[in-house]
Amino acid sequence: MANLQRHRAHESLNTDTAAVWDVQTTLASGTIVDNSADAINVSGYHTIHLMTDNDIVFSFNKTGTDTLDASNDLYLMGGDTIYSLKIPTGIGDTVYLLLERKGGTSCTVRYVLS
Repeated sequence: MANLQRHRAHESLNTDTAAVWDVQTTLASGTIVDNSADAINVSGYHTIHLMTDNDIVFSFNKTGTDTLDASNDLYLMGGDTIYSLKIPTGIGDTVYLLLERKGGTSCTVRYVLS
């Protein structure tokens, strides 16, 4: 009898899936600024895929109002790289991604929620 399973049980647990692919409106220059975090509600999604043309500092939280610390929080380098970030589930019912420009004079962020 032929084995018709695509993945073994332990391999299936490592497979990422997404029921949705929601392209969002680009956050244009002037929206992402230094010392003022922009909050994106990412509740109900598993992953955020984003691309930025300038370095941005990021963090997740449940209020959407905290400030970011450019010396301690992680940052993504701008360019042609598409970053895929897993959205944490243990923060609370509502989860926000906070973004802040790390430097430069402008910043555009394109992102998709899945």
